Amino acid sequence: MNTAAKSEFPALADVVSVYSGKAGKCCCGCSGTHRYASAHRAAGSQSRGYAVNDDEVSDRSVKLIYKKVKAAIEAGNDKGNRGPDCWSVDIGNRTLCVYTR
Repeated sequence: MNTAAKSEFPALADVVSVYSGKAGKCCCGCSGTHRYASAHRAAGSQSRGYAVNDDEVSDRSVKLIYKKVKAAIEAGNDKGNRGPDCWSVDIGNRTLCVYTR
């Protein structure tokens, strides 16, 4: 279990990106998609080492996945991945992640 298990869930304004992909797979993007918040596009580009494209920016997707992850964690449904910069849950056959850096 992550030693940062007691980290507070971030505010939506602090979320750089989210991920939605097949449960049980890696989160590199080969089995799902990363979406970036428009306010943090530059940080996302810097973090991954190349530019975030227009089709990867979706405030709507960020907000939707953020709400699902937050609700699941508050309900106690998580994999032990809680902070300081990544929170993830499995919901059905999907892994959802929220990244702050």
